[in-house]
Amino acid sequence: MAEINNATAGKRRPLRVDLTPMVDLGFLLISFFIFTTTLTEVKEARFYLPADGPPVTYGASTSLTVIPAANNRVWYFDGTFDDAKANNRIQQTGYALNNGIGDIIRAKQKQLEPLGKKKELSILICPSKNSSYGNIVDLMDEMLINKVSKYAVADDKNLLDALSPYLSKN
Repeated sequence: MAEINNATAGKRRPLRVDLTPMVDLGFLLISFFIFTTTLTEVKEARFYLPADGPPVTYGASTSLTVIPAANNRVWYFDGTFDDAKANNRIQQTGYALNNGIGDIIRAKQKQLEPLGKKKELSILICPSKNSSYGNIVDLMDEMLINKVSKYAVADDKNLLDALSPYLSKN
């Protein structure tokens, strides 16, 4: 602690301050901040892009293609695009809790469950140029919520060009 000695009998003595407790406090604070920063890890979304190579084939019966568009709309179809277009199966939904894209994914999983192919569901997310970053994040959340293990984000210009009549609808 601080030691204050005043002048006695006319002599002035130097003032002596003990800084040991202040040094102890400094080391405690440094230790605390180092300890707490190692406990808080940065959470980030890892985004792995596929390596260049031959295209991956998948079963049309176990696939679902999701296209986020403007104004929080989502277009989707199962199987191949040509098949879906010919059979008028390209449909629109949103991100709502009821009748949203989550319900579509769960319905597709339920459809594949009796066949033992629930885990083989492959979802292709192909964002349009008018979709927002939040739409992609919402779809990624749906993948986690519904435990979809096979999904990919792709930039398929041919598919988006073929879907342009649908994407331009209000």
